Amino acid sequence: MFTNIKEMRKKRENGIYDLTIEIPEREFFKVYDSVNNNAADDLLRQYLVDVQDDARFDNVKIKHNKNRHTIRLTSELSYYKNEHTDYNKK
Repeated sequence: MFTNIKEMRKKRENGIYDLTIEIPEREFFKVYDSVNNNAADDLLRQYLVDVQDDARFDNVKIKHNKNRHTIRLTSELSYYKNEHTDYNKK
């Protein structure tokens, strides 16, 4: 989907991970029309599928940094009971 994604993860004590991904705005706007929650959920779902990560995500936030020309998403990832998540089902 996207070829230039920067990912950062931080593990919390309770087993939840904080995920931040950042992409150039020019790549984002090739796929999405606006910076909104629907685009954020879709982008994060597709990203996790692409990297074969079966975490469940929650508390997704998206921000457009016009000065840096980037789109940044933050989310919490959970691997509850290590069950497989199938993002292709809706």
